[in-house]
Amino acid sequence: MLGLFLLHAVVHQAGFHAVWLDPDQLVVADQAAWMARGEFHEPFFYGQAYLLPFEAYLAVPAVWLGLDPLVAVKLVAALSFYLPWALTAWWLGRERPWAALGVTLLFLALPLEYTLAAALPRGFITGIALAWLGLAMLLRPAAPSAPAQIGWAALVGFCTGSYMSNVLMLPALVFLPDRRRWLLAGAGLLLGYALFKVLGLFYVWNPDHVVHRFPDLFFRPGYLLGNLQNPDVVVALGGLLLLALGAGALVIRAERRDPATLADGWRWALGAAGLALLIALMVGNNKFAEYNAGSPFFSLYRMMLPLPLLALLVIARWPPTGVAWRVPLWGGLALAVVLAGVQLGRFVVGQDSFIEAATTLEPVTRDKVRRVCKRLAQDWRRSGEPYMVLRGRDDVLAYGCHALYGVPVVQSDYERRTWLRRRFERDAAQ
Repeated sequence: MLGLFLLHAVVHQAGFHAVWLDPDQLVVADQAAWMARGEFHEPFFYGQAYLLPFEAYLAVPAVWLGLDPLVAVKLVAALSFYLPWALTAWWLGRERPWAALGVTLLFLALPLEYTLAAALPRGFITGIALAWLGLAMLLRPAAPSAPAQIGWAALVGFCTGSYMSNVLMLPALVFLPDRRRWLLAGAGLLLGYALFKVLGLFYVWNPDHVVHRFPDLFFRPGYLLGNLQNPDVVVALGGLLLLALGAGALVIRAERRDPATLADGWRWALGAAGLALLIALMVGNNKFAEYNAGSPFFSLYRMMLPLPLLALLVIARWPPTGVAWRVPLWGGLALAVVLAGVQLGRFVVGQDSFIEAATTLEPVTRDKVRRVCKRLAQDWRRSGEPYMVLRGRDDVLAYGCHALYGVPVVQSDYERRTWLRRRFERDAAQ
C-alpha cells in the first residue's frame, strides 16, 4: 500500500509540481529565501494580513542545506499532503489491515482536481497537516499530560485561525472521552487562536506593510443557496463528504460490531451537526464564490482540503476488536490498484486541460521563469542600477527572479514587499 502512495507522489511531483508553478508559490519561495538569510520581515504572507506562510517557515532548514527556495517549499507542501495518509496506513497496517486499506482507498478515490490542488505551497495544506497532527495526538486513547494536551490543542487553534476551511476538522473533538480532556483542549484552542490574533497586531502597528487584507466575511442565506446551486460546488462538496463519511463508516462497521458502540451515538450526532454548521458557514459566505473550479491553481477544492483528513482522524482513532470483514484482503488491494490506475490515467490524459483552464493565477513553467529571469539579470547588470523596477505588476518576475536567481526586482504596482524598495533606495543613497 505504501508503494501506491510512492507511485502517486512520483508521478504527480515529477509530471506536474516540478514543472508548473504560479505567482503565489513564488511569493512563498521568496519569503523562505529571505528568512533563510536571517531576515524576518512579516509574520504572514508578504503584505497579506490573513494567511501564515507555513511552508516558508518549515522550508528554511532545507534552504540552508542547499535546496533552492522553490524546491524547498514544494517539498514541504508535498510532505504535508502525503505523510498523514502514508503514516496512518503504515501505523494501522499490522493490527488493523482493513483500516490501513480504508485509508489507502480513500486517498486513491480522491478526485484528481483535489490531489493536484492540495500539494501546492500556499500555506493551506501545511497548516491543515499541522492541525491534523494536533488533533490526532489529542484523540489518542492514552491521554498525554495536561501541558501536552494544551500544547497540541494550541497548535490546532493556531493553525485553524489561519484559514477558515481548516476548522472543518474540529468536529472530531467530540470523541474526546471525558470532561477534563474537553476543558484542556478548549483552553489550548483558545490559547492558539489568541497567539494567531496577536501576530496580526503586526499589521495594526505597521499598516504600511499591508497591500491585501482578508475581506470582511458575510454569512448570508442567499450566499448559501446561491453557491449550492452551482454544479461545481455540489459535485466537489458532495463527493468529498460521501468519500470521507463513507470511508469512516465502512471501516468502523468492518471492525466494530459491538453493541457498546451505540453509546457513541450522541457523539456522532453532535459531530455531524457541528460539521453541517461549519460547512454551511463555509459555503454561505462571500469569499467562497471566489474560485476557478477548473484550475488547480485557484481551485474550489482549496476550501475543502480538510474534509478527507477528518475521515482519516476517525479511522485512525477507532480501536481494533479483532473482528474482520469476510471479504479477503486481497480484494481490497486489487481495488486500490484499480483506483490508482484510474487516477493516474486521468492525470496523464487530462493534464493539459487543467493547465489551460481559466484562472486568476496564471500558471507558468519553471523553465520559462529561468529563461526570463536570465534575460532580466543581463538587463539589470548592464543598467548599473541598484535594482530593477518592473512597470505595472508581474508577480512571477518580481518574486521568482529575486528568490531563485538573486536579481533585485520590485514592481511598481501591488508590491507586497513594502519594505524592500525602501531598502534598495537607502542602499543606493549610501
